[in-house]
Amino acid sequence: MIAVPVAASDIESVIAQIEKANAVADIIELRLDYLKELGSRELERLIKKCRKPVICTCRRMEEGGRFRESEAKRIAVLKNCAKLKADYVDLEFDTNPAQKKKLFEYAKEHKAKIILSKHYFGHTPQLEDLVKLMRKMQKEKPEVIKIVAKANSHEDNKIMFELLKEAKRSGIKLIAFCMGSIGRDSRILSMPLGGFLTFASLEKGSESADGQIPIEEMKKIYSGLRVMF
Repeated sequence: MIAVPVAASDIESVIAQIEKANAVADIIELRLDYLKELGSRELERLIKKCRKPVICTCRRMEEGGRFRESEAKRIAVLKNCAKLKADYVDLEFDTNPAQKKKLFEYAKEHKAKIILSKHYFGHTPQLEDLVKLMRKMQKEKPEVIKIVAKANSHEDNKIMFELLKEAKRSGIKLIAFCMGSIGRDSRILSMPLGGFLTFASLEKGSESADGQIPIEEMKKIYSGLRVMF
């Protein structure tokens, strides 16, 4: 699956992006931390506008997001997403354990699936450290694990490839790739290597993370890969 992030600071702009994403994405990620104002009515409206499965993400600043309010309010937003029938809720692994447990329980009650995520914005750890992290994250029993790191060399991409292979052998649903221009190959090859999904921008200039490839370009690349293999 190719997920397209929708990220804008006002509701009408988000809706305009959702309409475009509905036509090209397999799954839509709502980056709620970009919005300046977000009440229950607006959130319900956004989720209902999505004709594809929805990931709701409210990324805190420490994890590369833009959410500036309290952690309690952020968790409340994510709980509301589960209540309003979002398919997936993205939750950072380093979230306060008590808050994390409450959200897991609430999501299960409302049949929303948890993507448990960890980001490294400056480097890519060694493979053995990432495998240990993945095992630790899996103990919390999320539906999907997401581990993303910054590529500073092409060797970093290979680390993510090996991590994906280990996840596949273990039956773990994993999203894993590298950010940055050097990480481009890992974004493309993560799905052929067994990744649960990858991310592509709606169009050039609308990237929500460094190194995202526009979805039309990504689809052309995958079309070429199918011909090759």
